[in-house]
Amino acid sequence: MSSVLDAVALAVAVGAVLIALAVAVVAGVRTAVGVLLELLLAAGLLRLAADPDWDRIALTAVIIGLRHLISASLKVSAHPGASRRDSSAAAPGTGASAVTG
Repeated sequence: MSSVLDAVALAVAVGAVLIALAVAVVAGVRTAVGVLLELLLAAGLLRLAADPDWDRIALTAVIIGLRHLISASLKVSAHPGASRRDSSAAAPGTGASAVTG
């Protein structure tokens, strides 16, 4: 049973890289990194289910920690100046939407 789960985990990890590359082309690198992290976590959990020893538990904990750190940093840096642009674009009398008469 553990060899089957190890094979499935390997297939998920290889598929994660291929899917992340496809997502990077279509939706961008940030989205691809998020997808890759989620699928690698799934592969790690499958390996943990195959043979739950302390090394695999520690590796899974490290993967989860890195996933949280990287996901948080991607969310923070996603749109650093979005609030300033939105507020200046909504100001009355500015931009192309202003009517002169």
